[in-house]
Amino acid sequence: LYQSHGVASKGFIDLAGAEATEGVRLPGTALLVGDLLAGDDPQKPVVQAYIDEYQAAYGEAPSTFGGYAHDAFAILADALARAGSTDPEDIRDAIEQTSGLAGTTGVVTMTPEDHLGFDLSAFQMLEIQNGNWTLVQ
Repeated sequence: LYQSHGVASKGFIDLAGAEATEGVRLPGTALLVGDLLAGDDPQKPVVQAYIDEYQAAYGEAPSTFGGYAHDAFAILADALARAGSTDPEDIRDAIEQTSGLAGTTGVVTMTPEDHLGFDLSAFQMLEIQNGNWTLVQ
């Protein structure tokens, strides 16, 4: 059974139960499988830091959706630092020049034509096994 990223939350597994979710596959982000990422994966340090800080603050694993907000703020903070200005056009231009910024959802490289900023490497195929996320190889 394939699902969308809309169920990319531990809450889905908890609510439906490990037996009902066994074998379910979905596209997800590295945030769900941070501990399974290769040591040289550019996202690993960002993902692991976010997971550690979130768990310390809230006592539970973060969801993918919080990672989206984290990355949006990181893109903005990075662009503001590079723009050296609060002028909206300067900020926009700096966002569109973002290149190789590792986040919890992927490595972001934007252009004036590409505001998504991700290539296919940002999307992990995940499968639920024994109540946990696993990477599909």
